[in-house]
Order: sequence, then structure tokens, then C-alpha cells
Amino acid sequence: MKNRTGRSVQLIIALVFLFASFVAPVSAASYAVNYNLNGVLAIQENVPCLYTSDGRAFKLIMSLDKAKKLDGKTVKVQGKVAKADELDTMKVKKITEISPKEFEVPEAEHEAYQRPAKLVAENKGIFKVANVRWNIHQDPSTKDLKAIHTWETVTINPEKLLRAYMIVKPFAPKFLAAHTLLAFTFAPGGAVAGNGEETETIVLTIEAYKKIGQTYGLLKTMKKEFDIVWILASLRNYAGLNINFNADTDNALDVYPINFTLEQSKALLAETIRQACVNRKGEYYHTIRNNCTNNVVILLNSALPKERQVKLWAIPSFIYNPKATMPLSVIKTLKKKEILSDKAATINRETFDKYVNGAASKAAKK
Repeated sequence: MKNRTGRSVQLIIALVFLFASFVAPVSAASYAVNYNLNGVLAIQENVPCLYTSDGRAFKLIMSLDKAKKLDGKTVKVQGKVAKADELDTMKVKKITEISPKEFEVPEAEHEAYQRPAKLVAENKGIFKVANVRWNIHQDPSTKDLKAIHTWETVTINPEKLLRAYMIVKPFAPKFLAAHTLLAFTFAPGGAVAGNGEETETIVLTIEAYKKIGQTYGLLKTMKKEFDIVWILASLRNYAGLNINFNADTDNALDVYPINFTLEQSKALLAETIRQACVNRKGEYYHTIRNNCTNNVVILLNSALPKERQVKLWAIPSFIYNPKATMPLSVIKTLKKKEILSDKAATINRETFDKYVNGAASKAAKK
């Protein structure tokens, strides 16, 4: 009975997800990503702009007459931007005046394993990035599985890049759901921490940014419950957390080579780092329109000519393309376009020691 109930719940979730992917409307032309920000409104050359306490600026699409009434005021804005790599213009859904004391939004406490990457420097094509999740070990204070992470500032040299990969972590319901990542493998000296330690593989994981006590759920992320976080990590950390410190049965990582030229892969790596380091405070994760998979597609599109890109909208401004956001559909689409090769390896408990240090590169040599 319990198994039947579980399957029924999974089927209901799947049907809701499928229905939402086809009919989730967006009120403005191709504006898909929800934002909630406090700041000061100022009109510049007849264009309303929002300035936040952390130095960001957004052009606001709203009534100029209404903006004039709020010029110089501290406001709360709820709106949408186009997509994760187009954040400069926001379509305003709701705007209200607030107290100047609310100009700075207090930092919320998030789960210890999640930190947004931060760009320290970019010099002659070499990136120095802080908040890279690096090593992982068992918490010695408990016998239960509990990971402790180290965080490093890492120098990443695209000239040492070997290849780019997509990694997929399926979870229930497996015929529908999965977590999607990008991975980049390097020759020696390609990804070096401040302590001199190196990793062969850096991954990007885009996740719902969980505040302390929050629990993830597909339906919850349809609402404005979770911020979004882009995390850079070593493969040994990400794989270690999701395989060795994961008591669930959904703990396998499937590795797919991306069929890019080396120059395309370098461009993808550079754009991945830059976008991972964007300040996304106030940006919401969404199961359909701002998730781990559609943002990977956006990054892939950035390195592809227009005719090979995956369309984000099935019907512009109304229906988001399931082939750009539903993980299994995305994999099929990318394979059909010959952007992805067939699966090269599966990293799990049995193969962890074989693949964890440079899993994708070793698999590609088979």
C-alpha cells in the first residue's frame, strides 16, 4: 500500500509539472525570472531605475507617471527579468514605497553547503573565484552521516581546459525529474586553490537556495519560496556529498560529453564562471523557468551559433519550451542536435574511486 501511495504521489507531481511546463504563462514578452528587491527609485533620462544597497542597477519597465511619484523614494519591487543572463531590465509587477530603514535587506542564514561563488579577479582570461566548495569530510562530532565542507579561493585557467561535460543526477520520479550540472576537466594547473591543492574537475550546480529549516520540493519551487544559488565546486566535493553522504537510493551521476570545439568549451567555461558570480540576491528559483536545467541550456546557447541553439520558448511570451527545461527532454534534444554524446560514465558508490578524480576525462578515454 505504501508503495502504491508513493507512486500515486509521484504521478500527481509529474502531471502537475508537465501541465505547468506547457501552460505556465508569463505576463510580459519573454520575461521569465521572478525578482523581489528593495532599493531607491531614480529617473534617469526619463527611464525609471532601481538602485539596490549592494550596488546593482535595474531599468524598470513601468508607468513613467507612477515612477515620477516615487522618484527618490525607497521602494519594494516585485517583477521579472528576461532570463538568468539578462538582468539589466525588469518588468514591474508591483511596486510600493517602504521606509528608508528597509533599504538594506538583512542577510538570511542559509544551509552550510550552499554559498554563491564570488569573482575576485579576471585578468588576461584567468579567473580568481572565491567561495568554491572544495573538500569534504565526515563531521567527527557525530556517528550519523554529516558532511563538513571546506571553501577555497581558486584560480581557474581556461587555457588548461580539456573538455566540458553535462552531469545528470536523476531522482524520483525518475522518468521526469533530475538535477543537471556542467562540469569542466583541466590539465594540471587548470584549477588551483590558494593552498596549492588542485582539482581535475570543476562543476557548476544551480540550486534552490535553502534557508535554514527549508525543505526542497518540486511543487514548492513553483512558488516564490526559494532564492536561487549558483555554486562552483570540485567534483570530489559534489560527488562525495551526493554519493557518499547520501542515504537515498538516488545517488548516481551520469556523465555526458559535450560536443564542443575547444574554443567553444573555453567560451562556455568563461560564461559559466561569470554567470555563477553574478549577484542574484532577490532572484527566485522556479521549477520551470529558472532552474538547474534551463540555465544550463542558456549557458550552452551562449557558445552556440543561433541556428544550433535550443529555443527557450515554445510560444514566445506564453509557453516555456519543455525541451529547454525538463531534464530528460533536454538530454534527448541535445543529443538530437548532436550537442551531447551518449552517456560516457556513471559515478556511483561502486565506481566512485575509479572516477571521482577526473571522472569525465577518464570515461572519455575508454
